[in-house]
Amino acid sequence: MQTVENLRQLFAYNDWANRRIITALKENTVEKSRKILAHLLITEQEYFERLYGKDSKGFDFWQELSLEECGTLAREVSERYEKLLRRFEEEGLDLTARYRTSEGIWYENTFRELLTHVLFHSSTHRGNIMLNLREAGFAPPKIDYIIYLRETKYI
Repeated sequence: MQTVENLRQLFAYNDWANRRIITALKENTVEKSRKILAHLLITEQEYFERLYGKDSKGFDFWQELSLEECGTLAREVSERYEKLLRRFEEEGLDLTARYRTSEGIWYENTFRELLTHVLFHSSTHRGNIMLNLREAGFAPPKIDYIIYLRETKYI
C-alpha cells in the first residue's frame, strides 16, 4: 500500500476514534479529558494550517472548548484532511512546509512527516483521555485500530 493510501485510511480512523471519544465524554463528563480533547483537536487544526506555512508564534494549543465546540471542530478538521489527502498523489507527500512554531522557531518538514505527526500526537492524547476515563470509574470506548477495521472494512 502506498503511503498516501495508508494516510487516507489512518485519517479516517483518526476521525472515527475522535468521534468515539467525544461520544464517551458526553456520556461521562471528565473535565480533564475535555481539555485534552480540545488540545488534540486544536493541534490537528493548527498543523493543517502549518502545512501551508502558518506562523504559529505565540499560538495557544490549550484553549478552552466545550464538547459541542469539540464536535464541530472534529468534523471540520476531519473534512479538511480528507479533502487534502483525496487530492494528493504519492509525490505530493514530499512537498515541504515551512512554518513557525508557537515558540517562534522556523522549521521545515515534508507533508508526509507533518501528517504522520498529527496522527501520533492525536493517538497519544486519546490514550491520555482513556486513562482519565478509567481513573474516573468509567469504561472508555473501544477505539483500537483493529476494531475500526473490523467495523468498517465490510461496509
